[in-house]
Amino acid sequence: MRTLTIDIGGTGIKLLPIDDEGHALSQRQRELTPKPSTPDAVMAVIRKMVAAQEPFDRVSVGFPGVVRHGVVKTAPNLGTPRWKEFNLRDAIAQLCGKPARVLNDAELQGYGVIKAEGVEIVLTLGTGLGTGLYVNGHLVPNLELGHHPLHHNQTYEELVSDAELERIGKKRWRKRMAFVIETLERIFNYDTLHIGGGNARKLKGPFPNNIHLFKNVDGLAGGVRPWKDD
Repeated sequence: MRTLTIDIGGTGIKLLPIDDEGHALSQRQRELTPKPSTPDAVMAVIRKMVAAQEPFDRVSVGFPGVVRHGVVKTAPNLGTPRWKEFNLRDAIAQLCGKPARVLNDAELQGYGVIKAEGVEIVLTLGTGLGTGLYVNGHLVPNLELGHHPLHHNQTYEELVSDAELERIGKKRWRKRMAFVIETLERIFNYDTLHIGGGNARKLKGPFPNNIHLFKNVDGLAGGVRPWKDD
């Protein structure tokens, strides 16, 4: 089975075809996320990207917000309320003419990097803060930890977002990330913490053995797992 993985982000839209083992079948394709990021505008970019692909059998989509049964509930980092109640799964299936599954973007990327051993948490550091929680390889869906208050009524995302990184600089941002990591360890007692996204490379090690940094392309390999982890 050839799975087309689509990752919709606040900055870019990435696309990668993978095989049943999650191995890339071609180079990753990337386009800028349109502004404003309305459903029609985003779907137009995806339509153009899909048209350049070889034939595929199914589609997995990661979306930056809460998705329930293929329907978007929130899209905080796309900046428009038009996504609310948008049936992205049906729209993608109709556009591609193939079955589709849609879940949160961090959750999809997490599927590509987890070990499937014990409690694992995935953080993606980009426009906002994405999170995923897994127990023995199985997803606990819709954990929007980024929007939970953490310190002085500021949420995790408000403390370590890309905009905040630009405002306070790397040194202070890294201290905040250390606080986030310490808090997550106390709450979840995780076995492994995986950190990815465009700003992960701005963290500074060394890290404990149970913290793993990953690249975006590694996360795209997770497109196979939603079809196996029902």
